[in-house]
Amino acid sequence: MILSDQEIGARNGVDEQKICTFADRINGLDTMINRVLIRLKVVQVIYAYYQNGGQKTADADRELAQSIDSAYSLYKTLLFIPVAWARQIRKSVSKQQRMNAPHISHKEILLAENRFLQQMESNVELDAYIQSNDMDWLFESDWLSDTCSKILESDAMEEYVEAGKFDFESDKELVRKLYKEFIENSDDLDTLLEEQNIYWNGDKELIDSFVIKTIKGFEDGKAGNQPLKTEFKDDEDRQFAIDLLHHGLDAAKEREEVVAANCRRWDPSRLAFLDVIIIQVAMAEMLHFPQIPLKVTINEYVELAKSLSTPASGSFVNGMLDTIVKDLSAQGRLNKEL
Repeated sequence: MILSDQEIGARNGVDEQKICTFADRINGLDTMINRVLIRLKVVQVIYAYYQNGGQKTADADRELAQSIDSAYSLYKTLLFIPVAWARQIRKSVSKQQRMNAPHISHKEILLAENRFLQQMESNVELDAYIQSNDMDWLFESDWLSDTCSKILESDAMEEYVEAGKFDFESDKELVRKLYKEFIENSDDLDTLLEEQNIYWNGDKELIDSFVIKTIKGFEDGKAGNQPLKTEFKDDEDRQFAIDLLHHGLDAAKEREEVVAANCRRWDPSRLAFLDVIIIQVAMAEMLHFPQIPLKVTINEYVELAKSLSTPASGSFVNGMLDTIVKDLSAQGRLNKEL
């Protein structure tokens, strides 16, 4: 099975802050599954492929497809959770009204009528996802009811009530704060998500950043038509993921030869295996994707090495790729320049 960023990092002694920085880079682009994230997923899949004994290419294909699709489904699931809070609170308010309760919490009413959450709930794309996916696991969980109770007592909710400004922007900012406190930093939610999909927990730190950016981007007055992030920019990016995986796997023998020939100062058997995989996929991209500038390829995989591998990996991968480019150019195998 594919390893998460954190699991790969743990095996290589990486500070998790580096992964946060990489999440910021991925999130700077408009689509969810962009080429920065595709490269990350391909490296993870090939790394896991060899760790699991290198079975069939079809297994790696399935792993990549499941990993990418799961990341996108997690994005929409996490977007829906604040809506689930509002529905849960609304149900509580309705029950109290039917029972002629003498006092209904003002905070409950405000959250049930939150303008931003109403817009989220009416979002056409999000609603289509929820209609086609069973969310009973969320509504039946202790986590949801417990979190709703904690939200009503939270500092963010208290500050919101005291400010007394209940417009769309204030409602949106409240949800952003609640998301960061009760979704982004919830170990119990991480456990609940992992029970639903084995990929979700490993991807959550990255996807949280996409969700926060989506929340910030919602505008008043767009009703249910606010666009969410698309999965892929276009079919070309989807095909790029498949082709990069296949070329990356095919590059193993040549990578072994090139690395051995250029590791004069290092014993190849003692190199961080993840560094070797990053170099292998980078070579495949250099040789088989002529439209991608060499400088872009080198920069992307050096950043991957810095984010996922050892403290020295960035400079090592950079040096190796620079040498590989010179060798391949001298052989006339590269039809592009730095």
